[in-house]
Amino acid sequence: MTDPLMDLIRDYRSSMQAYNASPADLPDEDNPTLAAFEANYHRLCTAPPNATTLGGAVEAIRLVYDEEADCGHQHDLTINVLRAALAFFEGRAP
Repeated sequence: MTDPLMDLIRDYRSSMQAYNASPADLPDEDNPTLAAFEANYHRLCTAPPNATTLGGAVEAIRLVYDEEADCGHQHDLTINVLRAALAFFEGRAP
């Protein structure tokens, strides 16, 4: 079974890794990896899909932990991703 939240988190992590691997002197406007990274981050912060599997819910919690530990407080990502994970645990996931 696929989980749209897990897929989004994997896409986000992959796009972040590609963006972070870009040359430091490459301006954002010339960086082909920026659009995917920003799109995935924006979706996590505004409208992540609900987790539909236990693995997706756990991965969402892991993402929040990693982001808070490594990147600092990111209120929108934290609240929305935790809400999407909680939906699974509350039985609201499809």
